[in-house]
Amino acid sequence: MEEASSRCKNFRFFRNLKRNFSEPAEYCEAEVLPDCMIGTLLIPDKQETHLDSLSLTYYLSKQQLLLIDSGEHFPALMDAVEQAGLLDCSSIFHIFFCLLEYLIQGDMALLRGYEKRLATMEDAIETAFPKELQRGITSGRRGLLRLLSFYQQMIDMCVILSQNATDLFPPEYVQHFSRLQARIDRLYDHTQILREYALQIREFYQAQMDLKQNDTMRILTVVTTIFLPLTLLTGWYGMNFANMPELMHPFSYFILIALCLFIVGGEIWFFKKKGWL
Repeated sequence: MEEASSRCKNFRFFRNLKRNFSEPAEYCEAEVLPDCMIGTLLIPDKQETHLDSLSLTYYLSKQQLLLIDSGEHFPALMDAVEQAGLLDCSSIFHIFFCLLEYLIQGDMALLRGYEKRLATMEDAIETAFPKELQRGITSGRRGLLRLLSFYQQMIDMCVILSQNATDLFPPEYVQHFSRLQARIDRLYDHTQILREYALQIREFYQAQMDLKQNDTMRILTVVTTIFLPLTLLTGWYGMNFANMPELMHPFSYFILIALCLFIVGGEIWFFKKKGWL
């Protein structure tokens, strides 16, 4: 940051620029100033959504484009610049436009990957209840939320860029930024749909878990109800009274067994008739 300060100290809006790269970036923004534009880019890691986002401060004028990073993300930044082919662009504005376009490159395929993962989770809910499923749904919704926030910030940036309030950009780039905004709008809508789909899967998962618990409770209730009369008989004839004529009957043991079987059979027939078994 000291190197950036010493290099940029003669800039007209150095104070605005220093404020941006001295404080951690929280979102993507563009500050339109006379003859230049200053802002930040907060780029999420789209493969490992739990990792920190890449934070950049940029300064754009008609003569130069300056990208400032704290240093920890510098190798990733240089790789991104080379992969985007920014060094082969014809003008400063083209470089900046290509950089923004690179930030959403391949995102439609990324969202399709999310869609396939969510569909796989939905199928898994219908067949089994893997322990990792709830964690996967939560992780997917969190990743989609970060992408949704990123696209919203990029849309706001593109709106400011396409307005071109200070005539910083040539007219043809205003149309480029408008088209870029439309592309990001579609990504935003798709991401919003996927988040709602993930929420529906989570609710479906919870509903299935509730049904499974209800089935378990129903079985336990039926078993308890079946053995309740038998417990009563056991307690009744477990009383050691001398004057209980049934105990003296020679066939009382077999009669009691038959009575228990009759009660159990009757209860099972009744529960099946009601659809509880």
